[in-house]
Amino acid sequence: MHTAPNGRSLDPLELHALLEAGQDALFVTDPSGEVVYMNAAAIHLYGIEDRIEEHGGRINLRTHSFEAFDVRTLEGVRVADEDRPVVRAMRGERYHDVELLVRRFGDDDPRVYVYSGTQLEGDPPLSVLTVRDETDRWRSERRYRVAFEADPAPSVIARLADMCIVQANHAMADLTGLTATELTTRSLTDLAPFYGYTDMLTIATQRLLSGAATHKVKMSLCTAGGHETVVLLSARAIEVDGRQCGIYTFVDITDLETEQRDHQATQDLLRQTVREHAGERDVMAYLAIFDALTGIPNRRGLDVRLAEEFVRAERYGGALSILLLDVDHFKTVNDVHGHDVGDVTLRNVAHLLQEACRGPDFVGRWGGEEFMMILPETGTAAGLYDA
Repeated sequence: MHTAPNGRSLDPLELHALLEAGQDALFVTDPSGEVVYMNAAAIHLYGIEDRIEEHGGRINLRTHSFEAFDVRTLEGVRVADEDRPVVRAMRGERYHDVELLVRRFGDDDPRVYVYSGTQLEGDPPLSVLTVRDETDRWRSERRYRVAFEADPAPSVIARLADMCIVQANHAMADLTGLTATELTTRSLTDLAPFYGYTDMLTIATQRLLSGAATHKVKMSLCTAGGHETVVLLSARAIEVDGRQCGIYTFVDITDLETEQRDHQATQDLLRQTVREHAGERDVMAYLAIFDALTGIPNRRGLDVRLAEEFVRAERYGGALSILLLDVDHFKTVNDVHGHDVGDVTLRNVAHLLQEACRGPDFVGRWGGEEFMMILPETGTAAGLYDA
């Protein structure tokens, strides 16, 4: 008899039903490898329904393993015959959560199975092998890691429990002056560039533990070369080798910050020039690129700015999005309420768009009731979100 967690004993029928309902595959074999029990998950996992029917319900798991499967480590190294999971279980080894890459002969799609083995004493002793299919989790982690390695932004994968780094990309090595291997012996909060941001990193980690993510938190770091750089911290959760981890990415926005300051300085100078030269020819130049009704740049002004942003995007490889907006049913506003109300409406729309602009964004009146927003360093997905 077997005892349930509440202390009540399970009779054989209850125990059998429990084993059959399990999601992990379970095999029990005799010393020759002959299967004496396998649950429904095991039959489905190994795809041996037809084999069981052909052999009258009996199958030798050791023989079937060699006939049907190529077994390798996750790094692609072939597993020796004596180290196959079923063989290890048959010789009485006790092991837990061994991840292997298993491919059925004739099938190009490998699976990742997690094996555990033990032995039940008796006469004869019985070997117990459990198998869990972790292919989906492994593929998800693999996609994350490929993207992680290719990311030009400094990034690390760290355990959420203690923030110890389990993997770092080359950009993080450049930022810290440590090798990727050296970084895996450190905690994220032990790295020099982040000494002043321990609390911020801790909060980001707590958010990941609670199921939330962190997006674009600004930090000013000092690189290994002594240069100050401005970054945006983003963090998202990922499971690595069964442990809760986080990917922490630090996107350098130093150039963008400089461009924003230069843009602001240009705007300030333009306003000052307009004030100082009111009534002179400079005012005419100003009016040539600004819309008299709304006070924002007109089509000519937008053309000038578009040309500048296209050149900048091509030179630095940055993203650039353009939003073209049209006031629906504007003719009805003029027809029903008059052109004065229509003018007020256009001014209000212009004001709302200006309020929605970030530092580097640019808004102008394209013509009539049409407006345009120029969004530097903004990709398609973000541009659609802003829209």
